[in-house]
Amino acid sequence: MKITGLGHSCVLLDLPSPEGSPEGSPGVGSTRILVDPWLSDHATGDGMGRFPRLRFAVEALGPVHAVFISHAHSDHLDPYTLVRLWRELPEPPALLLPVSLSFLLPVLRRYLPSLDVVVLAPYVPVPFRGLELLGVYDVGQEPTNEDDVMVLVVSNGPEVVLVEADARLSLEQPEFRAYISQLLRGPHIRSAVFLTTENELDATMAARTCRTPAERQALREEGLNQLLEAVHELYSPWEDPDDLWHGTQVLRLVHGQGLAAPAELDPRWQHVLFPVRIDDRVEEERAAAQRAGFVHGIDRLTDGQVHRIVAGRVASREPVVGLTLLDDEERRVFRAELDFAPELPCAPLYDDPRDVEAQRARIQALLDERFLPYLHGLRAPPVLHLLAAYDGAYRIRVHYGSGDAFDYVLGFDARGFVEQLATEAEPQEAYWANDLEDFLDGRCDEFSPFCRTQLPAEAMQLWSCLAMPLLHSDLVARRVALHFERAEAGLTPGSFVMPRYEA
Repeated sequence: MKITGLGHSCVLLDLPSPEGSPEGSPGVGSTRILVDPWLSDHATGDGMGRFPRLRFAVEALGPVHAVFISHAHSDHLDPYTLVRLWRELPEPPALLLPVSLSFLLPVLRRYLPSLDVVVLAPYVPVPFRGLELLGVYDVGQEPTNEDDVMVLVVSNGPEVVLVEADARLSLEQPEFRAYISQLLRGPHIRSAVFLTTENELDATMAARTCRTPAERQALREEGLNQLLEAVHELYSPWEDPDDLWHGTQVLRLVHGQGLAAPAELDPRWQHVLFPVRIDDRVEEERAAAQRAGFVHGIDRLTDGQVHRIVAGRVASREPVVGLTLLDDEERRVFRAELDFAPELPCAPLYDDPRDVEAQRARIQALLDERFLPYLHGLRAPPVLHLLAAYDGAYRIRVHYGSGDAFDYVLGFDARGFVEQLATEAEPQEAYWANDLEDFLDGRCDEFSPFCRTQLPAEAMQLWSCLAMPLLHSDLVARRVALHFERAEAGLTPGSFVMPRYEA
């Protein structure tokens, strides 16, 4: 099989058709699946930039027989890239869609002509051009903003690739781990790839607010410690001889979330955002796997390269003809000593005047109808304990433009949040009304305030609640539809993202 790294989580899978398939005899014909094609320069959800940026002719990727979208985040489901692919590919690909994204079918059908959709239900094998497709969801118990991520497993019989995307498979659970091991180490499998995306975003978000080189160095040390803990957990000894990490035919192929500051900004941004790198991850994984006695391969996926995989190892790498990378890794080498601290305003993403009375009504409904049920369902901690921790009053402060701020207080004496003018009491959470309204209207996402300093508060549970895609599919649909409409009109992601920085 061949796997092409296209930056961030975007990969092109190329698996030969199995013997006896309609596509032809062994060695003749293959099936090519493009995964999570975000190929634009900007991510409209979080307002960040892609790294590396690409320039390519669509025919350089072709033929593309199918496009798979793992989940709804804008760095995986990018309407601008999808519109371009459907316009420029000679033959439109099939769309492989997780059932968790089926609520988007009306929007997708509206903007992608001649759409042929294959909806993947969990644990149900689906034949496709002689291959077998299988979708898997993680079984972790903690709710996350990526509960809708579907892991894709593609097999042609002797070869199999598992695309983890942004999921973090709960391999610490024995039954689930045995299931994943069976997928990658079946009796007829000669070569298996566990393709994983390691998220750099947490450290990146924290790095942007460091004010001194000492803070920046401390962040790198903290990030490396977190990396060591994660790797230690991943490679805890496992005695089962059929375990996936005990298979010499298994390759763990690691690529990074290539998020960065937009390239239009001061180039020093890139040198303060990435304290922990994918090479750090690969090095530590190799060492930990060796200590634990595991024998699988571990390598990194190189952007802009076609990787030929043989017997669970990278046999060769070749550049993609017709594709140009505008950025190289030297442009974002971490420099803890750099005397640069981005000046981030504390303001809403969009500060245009709004109808405050209408906003107040929407936010009251948001708190009572979306957030309160979320708190009761989360039970971490139970609402009773949450209130007890704050003397019976959990306070969310909302700032309405340049006017008054209101507190919304949850207590024992009312069924929902009670609005009152802000007092001197410290709130547990604080927001701009415009940002909350824009979230409801699809104009921002959980990480959109990358270019802003948050209002001071100890928690952001409401913001996290809004980012739960399976709870708020209507908000996801509004965001996706907004950007399909912009893409169809010929607008760019940059024209949506960059005004936030210019303001």
